[in-house]
Amino acid sequence: MRSEQLWPRWPRAFPTLGVSGQLKQTPEDFRVTELAEPVADPAGEHLYLYVQKRNLSTQVVAERMANNLGLHRSEVGYAGMKDFRAVTCQWFSVPIAGSPEIDYGDGVQELRRLRCLKKLRRGQLDGNAFDIRLTRLAGGDHAALTDRLDLLTEEGAPNYFGPQRFGRDNLSQALAWLPFRRRERNGFRRGLHLSVLRSFLFNEVLAARVGQSNWHRCLAGEQEPAGPLWGRGRSPAQADVLELESQVLEEHAELLEALEFTGLTQARRSLALRPQELDWSVIDDVVHLKFVLPPGTYATALLRELGEFETASESRERI
Repeated sequence: MRSEQLWPRWPRAFPTLGVSGQLKQTPEDFRVTELAEPVADPAGEHLYLYVQKRNLSTQVVAERMANNLGLHRSEVGYAGMKDFRAVTCQWFSVPIAGSPEIDYGDGVQELRRLRCLKKLRRGQLDGNAFDIRLTRLAGGDHAALTDRLDLLTEEGAPNYFGPQRFGRDNLSQALAWLPFRRRERNGFRRGLHLSVLRSFLFNEVLAARVGQSNWHRCLAGEQEPAGPLWGRGRSPAQADVLELESQVLEEHAELLEALEFTGLTQARRSLALRPQELDWSVIDDVVHLKFVLPPGTYATALLRELGEFETASESRERI
């Protein structure tokens, strides 16, 4: 199933406003700043590098660092993947002594460096700050858009894994790869495929909860609304939650079984995405948004509750 078929499969939480517009017409329209402050230690074996990248993926920057410093790609650490068509700031780590000059190539600017004891690992951040411009706004009205932003501040949005996770055809590729997973030697590829499969199942459960309008409130059997990141081990879900998830995931029984034998441990993820410090302005046909999201969540899941926004680089991708 291609990505353009997935997004319509998963419902919105709130009625459409009839708003449309453009997203990421330039990289400067989508700015992301990683919120993290590593603990410095002058005796540390790892050099931490805080860089700004423009119109580049995190993977490309990591590969440039590795090639320039004579390292294996796996030796370069980072806390999370950042958007390609954007201006983003994030930390990287490399296990090298001294303070060498690094040729990052075009589109990258080093902002800070310090030494730390350990390699930077995935998820080692406090969140991400977003500064986004939605342009060429059409349809709806400013009052309705402002009301919706007030509602998102209060109730949040469904915490879907966004289209970035699924790419153009990542789900079909991951499903085709799964029977041959034991042959996989590329750790990054393995991690990507497994993440896509778990994300798909989570979104399926969340979509069912959105359809029942209970994605942001607790059901019997849970202390907070959460959905499964599938893996081995018994599901902690109970009562109504367990029954609902069992019904939703029944059609994916073979996928569930396969994931249980990949070494992943079952976990839970919040169903509700609640932006912090949400601030906005609406002037003519431009919406300017600023907000902070927790690690591993997607701004596109929030923007989806505002309208249909087409990206410059992928005209078929709708948010």
